[in-house]
Amino acid sequence: MNSNFSRFLIRGILGFSIGGFFLWLSLRQTNSEEIQQVLSESHVKWLFVALAWYASNMALRVLRWRTLIRGFQNISYAAVTVALLVGYAANNLLPARLGELFRANFTGRHYNLSRSALVGSIFIERVFDGLVVVLCLFVGQLFLEDRSTLSGLTVASISVFATLFLGSWVLSSNTSTAFFKHLPPVVLSKLQNFQKGLGAIRGQSLKKVIFLSLAIWVLESFALWSVFKAVGLSLEPSEMLLTIGITSLSTLVPSAPGFVGTYQYSYALSLGLLGYETARGVVAATAFQVFLFGSVTIVGIGLYLYKTFAKSTV
Repeated sequence: MNSNFSRFLIRGILGFSIGGFFLWLSLRQTNSEEIQQVLSESHVKWLFVALAWYASNMALRVLRWRTLIRGFQNISYAAVTVALLVGYAANNLLPARLGELFRANFTGRHYNLSRSALVGSIFIERVFDGLVVVLCLFVGQLFLEDRSTLSGLTVASISVFATLFLGSWVLSSNTSTAFFKHLPPVVLSKLQNFQKGLGAIRGQSLKKVIFLSLAIWVLESFALWSVFKAVGLSLEPSEMLLTIGITSLSTLVPSAPGFVGTYQYSYALSLGLLGYETARGVVAATAFQVFLFGSVTIVGIGLYLYKTFAKSTV
């Protein structure tokens, strides 16, 4: 059996197992009658509002990734749009966040870019997302009466993303290559390309990337708030910060496609801590997956088929 296929299979089994376990935990906290009650009281129009916010959020994500890529290669906004949406679609269809590697491979193949550099840019993208999300979690949990529940998660998250940021900063330095000069040429070349992908962390575009990352999560918050309105909830800003922190960190856990299971559990956990019905969390998470993730997936699949089979290019 091919080693790459074996790794893919192992990650897939692990992802489905983790997703199934957390889905079971989520459903244990509620029952079908409560879920049906929430569905009967839902306001579908708010999902279209959420979709509009989410589309704006994706547009800024494209702009941010293009800013990161332009540190080592100039590429059009249209090309980055195609690549990012295809990658996000893959993330929603493949387990254990394998879509990130798919995005780098797809972009490198179709636009003749270094895959290692692209992986570096995606890594930086996720580090900045993580820093913003951890900030939301830190501020949001300050408003909880019982902070002990999330203190461990908050400290661990801050430590992890601060370490990743500092590590990226050090590795992005040209002088750091000297420590790896004895590596085989092929490995050294990939490492140097990966460094190029990290370049934005030191370049003039850093302020722009920070601003875009903050704006992205403001729009993501509006989208999530609208989804909650669809299930009959109107969360306060402090409650939104906590929810954004917990639910977004849950997507870092290797899980089933579309974060099924871990996403439901994180929503139920967040609303439970805030004193709301966990059933509304399960329904809200599923609505986000179906309407928002689902829309991106449909568009991404269409673009992938177009790029794969059409003669013309974007």
